[in-house]
Amino acid sequence: MKFGALFMALSLTSTVWASDQAEVPHQRVALENFESYPSRAFPQAWKVRGDEEEARLVYRVAEENGNRFLHARAEKQRVQIGIMHPFLPTQYPILQWRWRVQALPVGADERVSEANDSAAGVYVVFDNTIAPRVIKYVWSAALPQGAHIDSPSYWRAKVVVLESGAPTTHDWKQEAVNVYEDYKKLFGAEPGEVEGVALLTDSDTTGSVAEADYDDFALLPASVAQAGGSDEVAASTPTPLTRTK
Repeated sequence: MKFGALFMALSLTSTVWASDQAEVPHQRVALENFESYPSRAFPQAWKVRGDEEEARLVYRVAEENGNRFLHARAEKQRVQIGIMHPFLPTQYPILQWRWRVQALPVGADERVSEANDSAAGVYVVFDNTIAPRVIKYVWSAALPQGAHIDSPSYWRAKVVVLESGAPTTHDWKQEAVNVYEDYKKLFGAEPGEVEGVALLTDSDTTGSVAEADYDDFALLPASVAQAGGSDEVAASTPTPLTRTK
């Protein structure tokens, strides 16, 4: 799992974002809401790790009740997309987004490489673009909510389960995670700069179908957490699971 090619392509964005961050260090920052793209189009600000033609089939902007969002449907496919927005997690520790799952990959289990598919995954990429450390927040088909494990496919990645199993309704789920605290607890060190965020809906190892929607990615500043205004932010370090053989 190499993230370098995905994020090195966006070095110009890095410069622009650093300037914006210095000017507004205490405000909520919208990363992406997909409203600026045409319906059924691929979101052009997102870069592809893998086959670009395939990515344009898997990830498309959709519209529902006047709201645009990213729809992902993978049929025995695995292709990742990412957007580079460098920021300091000490200043913006909280990442928010909405998602919902339409189809879980049958037989998926994030503990083993041979079944390592997720209906929805949000990656936070830290430290550098060559050999970054990564936290992957997933909606899992098999693992319980709150679990965290070492990734079976990349030695510098941790997997945290935010949601588990088939949804009981078609409603969106709002997530808010403290990436700064999660990094310290999962890696036992202070994080460096966050390089960007990536998404993956995949079903290649299970040979099935995975389908999910993503929307409204934003950063919240440290002042929100310090003021106690982030009560719903996940503290994502419960009992770890043992990787199966």
